[in-house]
Amino acid sequence: MIIRLATSGGPSSGISRPAITTRRVPFKDALAVYQDLMQEGAKDIGVVLEYESAESVVRESAECGARSAELSRPAARQIHPESEIRDQHLTTPVQRLDVIGAGNFARTMLLPHLKNEIPFGTIVNRTALSANHVRDKFGFETAATDSAEIFKGTEPAAVLIATRHHLHAPLVKRALADHRHIFVEKPLCLSRQELTEIDAARAKSRGSVMVGFNRRFAPASADLKEILASVPGPKTASFRVMPGKLDPQHWYGNFAESGGRVLGEACHFLDFFCFLFDARPLRVLAQTTWPVTGRLPFPDSATAQIEFADGSCAQLVYSAEGDASFPKEVLTVYGAGVVAEIINFQELVVHSGRKRKSFSCSSKGHAEEISAWARFLRGQAAHPLPYEKSRLSMLLTFAVLDSIQKSRAVELEA
Repeated sequence: MIIRLATSGGPSSGISRPAITTRRVPFKDALAVYQDLMQEGAKDIGVVLEYESAESVVRESAECGARSAELSRPAARQIHPESEIRDQHLTTPVQRLDVIGAGNFARTMLLPHLKNEIPFGTIVNRTALSANHVRDKFGFETAATDSAEIFKGTEPAAVLIATRHHLHAPLVKRALADHRHIFVEKPLCLSRQELTEIDAARAKSRGSVMVGFNRRFAPASADLKEILASVPGPKTASFRVMPGKLDPQHWYGNFAESGGRVLGEACHFLDFFCFLFDARPLRVLAQTTWPVTGRLPFPDSATAQIEFADGSCAQLVYSAEGDASFPKEVLTVYGAGVVAEIINFQELVVHSGRKRKSFSCSSKGHAEEISAWARFLRGQAAHPLPYEKSRLSMLLTFAVLDSIQKSRAVELEA
C-alpha cells in the first residue's frame, strides 16, 4: 500500500517500483514473507505480494472440489456391458404399446399424449368395466383383466405400467423377461431388494426401463439447465413441496400398496436434484414429522439435506402442513451470482447482474416425457432417461428413508 501511494505520482515522485522490488511472491505466502523480514540480516527491500487471478481461483477451487469428491466418492457400480447399447437408437422400431393400469392418472396424464404417437395394443385393468371404457375411448385393440395376456404375443411391443406402486417391480421384471421396452410410473420399486431383482432381470434382458420422473422433462427444467450450464462451480438448491394433507382413505394411506409419500411422491424431487446437478449424491441427513391430524400409520412430511459429489448441496422440504394459498412446488437454486426459481413449473424467475427476468411455462413435463419416449420407441432418438439415472434416484430415496429410520446421516451405496 505504501509503495502504491509513493509511486502513484509518476516519474517525478522519484521512486521506481521495479528498482526497489527484490522478489515477488504469491499472496498466500505473505505470513512467511513478514517473518523473513523480521529476521536479522534480511536482504529484501521490496516484496510484491501477487494476488491470483479470478480465473485461477475458480480453477483451483474446482480442482480441489474434484479431488475432494474423488476421495469421498463411493466405488462405482459395475454397469452391464449392454447398458449403453440398449439405450441408443433402436434398430427395430416398436410396433405396438400395451398398457397395464387404467386409472385416472393414466387416462388423464399419459394416454392422451400417446394416442397419436404409437398404435395401442391391449389395455389391462383389474376391473373389466374400466378396461373396456379405456379401450373404446383411446382405440386399444383389446381389453383384459390379467396382465399375462399381453405377454402371449410375438410382435415386439412396449409396455406402459401405471398400476399401484406395489405392482411396479413384479411387472417390470416380467416385462424385462419378455425383452420389452418399459415405461413405469414412479416409484420404480418399493425396496432395495426389489431394485436388486430388477438389476438382475435387466442384465439378462434386451429391453429397457424408463421411470416416469416427468419434472426433469418440463420446459422450465430445460430452460433452467441451459442457464446453469454457464454458471461455474457447485450450486445450492432447495425444493419446498406442499402436497396437502392425505386422506387416510386414499390408497396412498395403505403403506403396503404405496410405500408412503416419501417413497411414492418425494422421489420426484430427489430425482430432480440428481438431474439438476448431474452428479452423484453422496450423503443424506433426513428427518420427518408425523401428521398433526388424521389416521395415517406413517409420516407424510420429511426434510432432507443432500451432499453431491461435485460439491453441490440440496435441501428438500416435503410437508403436508401449510396453506393452499402458498405455491405447491418451489425450487430455488443459487450459484456464482445467479439465483433461479421455478414456481409450480409455471414460472421461471432468474436474478443475475442485479436484474430480474421472468419466463412463463405451462407443463410439468408429462407431454414432453412421453413424446421423448415415443421417439425412442420409433428409433428416432436415444433413450431419454437411461436406467442408471433412475436407479440412482431410487437409491437416494432409500437413503432418505434410512436416515429417517436411523436418525443419522447415511452414505449412499454404490
